[in-house]
Amino acid sequence: MTKEKLDAFFLTEEQIGERKINVLRLAFLLVFLANEFSNYYLLKVVEGWLHQRAVWTMLAWLAYAAGAWYLVNQRRLYDRPVKYISAGVDALFLALTIVLVEGNNGPLVPVFYILIVGCALRYSYRAIMAAAAFSALGYAAVWHTSFGNPRLSPIPAYSAIIHLLIMVMMGAFAAYAVKKMRDLVLQFAENLVRRELAEGALSRYVSHQVARKILDSPDGGAAMGVGRRTHAAVLFSDIRGFTPLSESMDPGELVNLLNLYFSRMVDVVFRHDGTLDKFVGDALIVVFNDPFEQADAEKRAVACAAEMQAEIAVFNKEQAASGKRTLGVGIGVHCGPVVAGNVGSQSRMDYTVMGDTVNFTSRLQGKAPAGAVYVSGAVKEKTSGQFSYGSAGLLEFKGYKEPVEVFELKAAV
Repeated sequence: MTKEKLDAFFLTEEQIGERKINVLRLAFLLVFLANEFSNYYLLKVVEGWLHQRAVWTMLAWLAYAAGAWYLVNQRRLYDRPVKYISAGVDALFLALTIVLVEGNNGPLVPVFYILIVGCALRYSYRAIMAAAAFSALGYAAVWHTSFGNPRLSPIPAYSAIIHLLIMVMMGAFAAYAVKKMRDLVLQFAENLVRRELAEGALSRYVSHQVARKILDSPDGGAAMGVGRRTHAAVLFSDIRGFTPLSESMDPGELVNLLNLYFSRMVDVVFRHDGTLDKFVGDALIVVFNDPFEQADAEKRAVACAAEMQAEIAVFNKEQAASGKRTLGVGIGVHCGPVVAGNVGSQSRMDYTVMGDTVNFTSRLQGKAPAGAVYVSGAVKEKTSGQFSYGSAGLLEFKGYKEPVEVFELKAAV
């Protein structure tokens, strides 16, 4: 989530908070007016001149409240300065009301604290500090007007100072809490973005489900970048006769064909939780048992190879039906020790596996004819009883002195 999106998110939350405050303000003023009329007409405990002052002040404040409610709640007109204006106007009207009704020690004084705490609904620590400052100034004005009025008892200095200090401290504490909340939301969003980026990067090699599993692991996927020796089952696939095919095709048509082919192959690989090492031209390299452990890595690799060949057969039928090129693919599967990790430069790194196991798998795949899956003796032994194999004979491999017996996959048992 970018800074602009977070800024827009908090602006929306501020607007929602302002709408809530507008409703609460209207409710408070209506209740206050009802109470004032009750005190004057029913209980007859308020003098006429005080009643008139209170009513006219409340009506003026109510007119502002109705206007704010209409513009923000109904017309959805809002900008960031509104919260400061709103906090200032509320403190001004409250101070004016207290002064006009000569209630400097009355029940309206604590409403200054409500203005400060209620400002937290705006999710803005700056607005809370502004509300605290406006409330402190409003109460200072109430304190000042208490001097020289024979009908009022002056507010003691120590009492006024305590009120002012509490308002400032309340504003500071509430602002700190809201600031921490915003920071936590920002941190969460940044972590979420980093995780999404990491999952996107991992998804180049593994399925989204496996990527989430890796990120949820104790090392958080750090193992992908650490060089390590491990046991792995490696799968190589390669298109037979690709060079003459590529020379006879239009480049755009060739790229489109490869993209269609690889798209299907990668889907198969991810269904078996394989790790995509890389594409090398028309070849595909897949790893099992890395970067996380798979006890049945060899079984997964052979099953993946079998499904790849089945998918290629379906793909070729579709291609032939539309008069397009078909593909023949040979696949080799071998297992053994490898060195795995991210390899490259500071500007570009890619996951890969290295070692004799990888080299032999490449040569094994080179011996497999189109439509066949060749496996090594090690893979056959690991998957004995799970798949049916036939011997492809003793084959010689470049770089190896002795011929090696190779087995061709027939079917799953």
